[in-house]
Amino acid sequence: MDWRISIPTQGVEIVTSDKSVIKGYFADEVAYYNRLALIDYQLQFGQTGYGTLNLTRKATEQLSKIIADIDSENTAALNAYVSAANARRVLVGKSRTGERVDELRQISAPGAFMLAAIFSSEWLEWSHPQGRDFVAIFRSVAFGNPANFAFDDLISAQKSQAEASEAQKRSAEAEKKLTSFVDEKTRLISDLENLYRRQLTVREPAVSWTNVARRKTVTWTCWLVLFSMMVIGPIYLALINWATVSAALVQITAPASANGGISLSGLAAISVPALFYAWLLKNISRVFIQNLNLADDAHHRRSLALTYMGLLQDEKRPATDQDRAIILNALFRPIPPQSADQGPPAGLLDLIRSKG
Repeated sequence: MDWRISIPTQGVEIVTSDKSVIKGYFADEVAYYNRLALIDYQLQFGQTGYGTLNLTRKATEQLSKIIADIDSENTAALNAYVSAANARRVLVGKSRTGERVDELRQISAPGAFMLAAIFSSEWLEWSHPQGRDFVAIFRSVAFGNPANFAFDDLISAQKSQAEASEAQKRSAEAEKKLTSFVDEKTRLISDLENLYRRQLTVREPAVSWTNVARRKTVTWTCWLVLFSMMVIGPIYLALINWATVSAALVQITAPASANGGISLSGLAAISVPALFYAWLLKNISRVFIQNLNLADDAHHRRSLALTYMGLLQDEKRPATDQDRAIILNALFRPIPPQSADQGPPAGLLDLIRSKG
């Protein structure tokens, strides 16, 4: 069985299946009225007396009867109490008004007694009818003032206040989370921007020079292989066909007459192709050396770029203007010079003339 005490006008709401909780509530109310001790109070206003007031005796009797009925699970007295309390004919000790009466009793007992009498007309006893009429006048004034009902439903007011506090707390937490989110994303965007700039200024030049060095390395390797084949190939062919080669040389260089000596025309026929072949080898070797120098230069520039960017990012030991000037001059220096090419000699006479 569920037990319920719902008095929203005085801020009380109890729902429980434990009978002892309800009995404990009414035991506290009995203790409250005993502490109030409104017994045979002489009501006097000005020079006029209005008899005596009694509240504690009947209040404790009614509350004790409710506790007894709860033991026998009879809710008639409990329901009557709840109805009277909601109509403000019974003062609830746990209500705000009950707390104010208890506080006022420490300062002015007559004021506390009068306030308790106004809010407990159901259990109030008078020794003289004028006392009842006198309290009724003050009760009419008190309950006729709208300010006394500004918190008519204290339960709803307390719930609204709790919900407002909870909403304010959630709003503050949401604001804090939003601020943290914005700060986090701002830092992330800043980090991404720094990463982009670092990648753009550091990695791209380094990657570019790395690619140049790789291409030039492949190029000079190919030219070196070609040069080696052109040098070794003819020698190898001449050695394996030496008899044929020597016979051809003897026949070409043999004199046209029987006077002896060497045939100049035959010598020219051999020397001109040989010189052309030598010139071709020289140019191949030149291209090889140029690409080798460019590959080495690209490796050097890559190292300079990484060194320069490393100096810029070193916050503990920042680079000076002199350091930057030295590295930038070395980084953007001209490429290695390439000598002008020369054409092959037209013949033996041109070769002798160029040497002279």
